[in-house]
Amino acid sequence: MGSNIQERFKVSPGMAFFLIHTMQIGIGILGYERYIAVNAEYDSWISIIISGLSIHLILWMMYSMLNKEKGDLIAIHQRAYGQHAGNFFSFLFALYFLLMGVTVLRSYMEVVQVWMFPEMEHWVFLVIFILLLYYTISGGFRLITGVAFFGVILPLFLVFFLYFPLQYSDWDYLQPVFNHSIKDILLSSKTATLEYIGFEVILILYPFLKKPEKSQKWGQFGILFSIILYVIVAIVSFSYFSQEQLGRQIWTTLSMFKIVEFPFVERFEYIAITIWALIIFPNICISLWCAGRALKRTFNIRQRGSLIVMLLIVYVLQLLISDREMTDMFMNAVSRVGFFMIYLYTPFLFIVFHLQSRRRSS
Repeated sequence: MGSNIQERFKVSPGMAFFLIHTMQIGIGILGYERYIAVNAEYDSWISIIISGLSIHLILWMMYSMLNKEKGDLIAIHQRAYGQHAGNFFSFLFALYFLLMGVTVLRSYMEVVQVWMFPEMEHWVFLVIFILLLYYTISGGFRLITGVAFFGVILPLFLVFFLYFPLQYSDWDYLQPVFNHSIKDILLSSKTATLEYIGFEVILILYPFLKKPEKSQKWGQFGILFSIILYVIVAIVSFSYFSQEQLGRQIWTTLSMFKIVEFPFVERFEYIAITIWALIIFPNICISLWCAGRALKRTFNIRQRGSLIVMLLIVYVLQLLISDREMTDMFMNAVSRVGFFMIYLYTPFLFIVFHLQSRRRSS
């Protein structure tokens, strides 16, 4: 059973805050403002809140199934569909988590290449990063949770540097509020939802939390904290860039960091990009760990063995996805799958699971 985890491998329920939040604040926050503003323009900060509230509801559905089953996604699938069909859907989730890790790493590599080292060879960066991933993930879930904790706490000081663009803000850009139709705001909400993808990992790591039913409030707080950060960054960006300027920015948040100046630092965005490795690293670790855990529970494959295979896949895909166009296509495909998993599949599974549970208990 997925719930038969020794106590020494578990972490406190409060860690759900860091595990969920770190999955939602990845590379996307460096440039999401441009995309969410396509439909609702500068009213799209409202869309961030709407999509965030819907994510709260989806997380509640997930916990409803997890608390009832006292297990993980694999156990839920088997109860809902039977063993063979359930294992098939669990395998699809393992593949999804793997591709999620590939997407985050590829996005970060692109930022490093474009902003810092345009002539850098891919394989050098990849080999170093993959060795770090292997060491951390092999260390087990508690080590990954520790990395996630520091990946949230240490980079938080970057928020204070938003003060610099605020000095040049024009708040008239945000006026008038509610100047767009409900349709436009909802379309922007759909786009904003893609920034929250990643919290689904709770479906796999749930049994590794002590008294996991008590972790739901911490998971919800993690999502709330993500909403607050996304809204703050969006409002600062919208007040700093005009609509025309925003449309020309690919990495909006990074562009704002360019104006930060200190006597001892000429290019502060280089520091921000370097520190961002602390943010995306636990994101990738959790994604790959969840993929390996799902494969172990589904097919009884040793997790360390599957990790080596997955890291080789990550390496090959990083080399194959070589330019901006291919990166965008890959990221959009994974994002669409994530949107489907959250808003279509999860409510469907929620209904089927509870119907099956009720039928078996009657």
